Amino acid sequence: MDTLLSNALLPAFYVPQRPFPPLKNTFSKSSSIRNPKPKSLHFSTNSTLPASPQQEQHNLLFNDWPQLLKFSIGSKNLMLGQAIHAFLLKCRCQTDADTFQGNNLVNLYSKFKRLDDAHRVFDEMPERNTITWTTLMKGYSEVGDYASLFRIARDMFRGEEKFNEHTCSVILEACGSLEESRCGEQVHGFVVKSGLQDNVFVATSLVSMYSRSDCLGNAEKVFSDMDYKDVQCLNYMILEYGRAGRGEKAIGVFIDLLSSGIDPNDYTFTNLISACSGDVGVHEGRQLHGLAVKYGIICETSVGNAVITMYGKHGMIEEAETMFYALDERNLISWTAVLSMYVKNGPVDKALDVFLKVLDLGIHCDSSFLCTVLDACSECRNLELGRQIHSCVTKLGYHSGVHVGTALIDIYAKCGNLQSARLVFDGLSGKNIASLNAVLAGFMESHIHVEDDPIILFNQSRYAGIVPDSITFSRLLSLSAEEACLVMGKSLHSYAIKAGLEANSTVGNAMITMYAKCGSIEEAFQMFNGMSSRDCVSWNAIISAYALHGEGTNALSLFENMKEEGFAPDGITLLAILQACSYSGLWETGLCLFNEMEPKYGTRSVIEHFGCMVDLLGRAGKFSEAIDFINTSPFPDSPMLWRTLVNVCMLCGNLNFGILASKHLLELEPDEAGSYILVSNMYAGGGMFDEAAKVRTVMNDLKVNKEAGCSWIEVDNKFHYFVASDMDHPKSDEIYEKLNLLKIQIKLNSHDRSDLCLAADPL
Repeated sequence: MDTLLSNALLPAFYVPQRPFPPLKNTFSKSSSIRNPKPKSLHFSTNSTLPASPQQEQHNLLFNDWPQLLKFSIGSKNLMLGQAIHAFLLKCRCQTDADTFQGNNLVNLYSKFKRLDDAHRVFDEMPERNTITWTTLMKGYSEVGDYASLFRIARDMFRGEEKFNEHTCSVILEACGSLEESRCGEQVHGFVVKSGLQDNVFVATSLVSMYSRSDCLGNAEKVFSDMDYKDVQCLNYMILEYGRAGRGEKAIGVFIDLLSSGIDPNDYTFTNLISACSGDVGVHEGRQLHGLAVKYGIICETSVGNAVITMYGKHGMIEEAETMFYALDERNLISWTAVLSMYVKNGPVDKALDVFLKVLDLGIHCDSSFLCTVLDACSECRNLELGRQIHSCVTKLGYHSGVHVGTALIDIYAKCGNLQSARLVFDGLSGKNIASLNAVLAGFMESHIHVEDDPIILFNQSRYAGIVPDSITFSRLLSLSAEEACLVMGKSLHSYAIKAGLEANSTVGNAMITMYAKCGSIEEAFQMFNGMSSRDCVSWNAIISAYALHGEGTNALSLFENMKEEGFAPDGITLLAILQACSYSGLWETGLCLFNEMEPKYGTRSVIEHFGCMVDLLGRAGKFSEAIDFINTSPFPDSPMLWRTLVNVCMLCGNLNFGILASKHLLELEPDEAGSYILVSNMYAGGGMFDEAAKVRTVMNDLKVNKEAGCSWIEVDNKFHYFVASDMDHPKSDEIYEKLNLLKIQIKLNSHDRSDLCLAADPL
């Protein structure tokens, strides 16, 4: 007999079959044959019939959906997770398993950062437990929505739901800033009240919270009060000491770890070697490198990366390269470490080669790697490659990120393309103080024009909520110093006091330089004298200030005070003292100091020191000694030294040695317009107008042009810029009319032919 459904398919109908309806009796009432009452038919799952593929698939889904959800999260396949969610909704029964299912679904959507969906599942759950609340808070923590996290934590507390160690740790992870440290302290109090302070998991989270809130002392107290510390907790304390630049403390924790019989792991050595950059140097780093080899952990990529970074920070390129090539497996962090090392230690071309190698290997570049490449372009001023990388980061979608954006601003600013730097800055989705400081660095590198006023940009950023830091004030004060704008400098000084940054040494040093360059040496010294903490830069700034104003005696007195207070003079200090001696006629003192630089102060003389000595000897009238000094120096063919000698000969009116020096200069720099103009002015100053004209003629024949200089003046807080033969100023006609009157006045009152020559030059 043929059947419509085979026996193999019958078990697929797992719903119990309803009884057949009674058949209508078509026979006569007298008929003895009656239709019996049918019995209900059920297809039991215990049937001996084999299970169908559909039934097996259903059973598989029903029993193994938690593993499938984990696979969905691991493979980042949201559609699979949503399909499992739909399956659970379809066959859901009101059982105790609802909470388990809900927790897994909340976790699913949290991992995919779909917090609206996660919260919807959370709201629809008939029963919740501690895991439910903790999972949802963890999701909000991972997306940085700490306000929602704290709101959920308050609701959980009011609902008298039990907090466990994981709940407290999630909340403590959100208390990572100084503003949220009060909330962290409240959680700490709750932890103590709940008796969870001895839990190593919670205690480690407390250490992390206090460290991230810049309360390392509280973190140390929690750490020292712990009865039991596991390797994870010890690793974390080593990490925090390393971040704080306290390498000796980190090594102390490592020694305690070994004394406790705990075996260090790869994270231990990674954190510890990374800490060798503060008060711990390369000597300790080498020992840790050897210990990592001894423990057999050096083959771990993370440890190798830390070793590369450590050697790179100390300029040990060969050792870092050896470690890099010894790695069995290199990741993007390895390449980034080598790239950063080349950027910081000079061979920038090698850094660009690393970038091209990474592209050839097909390794996906992240924003951190691209930022380092852009730093390399900034160092070598390679604007063309920087533009190409700009296109690359735009294609990858990183261009609006603040870190990449700041690196782009930096390269455009350092290459003098301030307009592009401003465009990148204006296009950033989230501007911060680092991006603003990068633009300000561009103002320092470029010529400043009225339409690009850094103070206007600074004020706009303040109104946008960007809080200035010490670097911001330092750069703005430097701009004020370069413009000799005392009004702007004093305004910035006042705002720095209001912002609580006057005591910052970086800001204080910039103020000293600003007041000195604006001609107010008294206020510069007052600023220096009022500093609560001075560093070597502070002493250099005030000594340079007195040197700039020709007060050599005061500069030398401060130099002696600096040594008495235990500060070691560096190359900049000694250069400032040599300049002070030069401007003040203290040539014997300057010569003695120059001879003591390396044997007494351990500072090697560079070309700037030699240039200062040439100027010092020339101003003292020792021109023959100055020429001998140049010829016996390590830089006998340096145009800078001969240019210095020509300039000092012109100042002192010594044409004989000036002519000799000018021949050397023009031989060394036959294409430099500035050298020709200097020599021409020397001849004109000595009344040798025919020779001056010949130099100008040679310059014109060689088609050597000098870039026009720019001068400016501030009137009513507005800058007016002037360039030779420029007619762009709105009052150019009035300005040139006044200049012509001045020229006429010079001719009438002048008794010096050189003045007449200068008055005859076109303006």
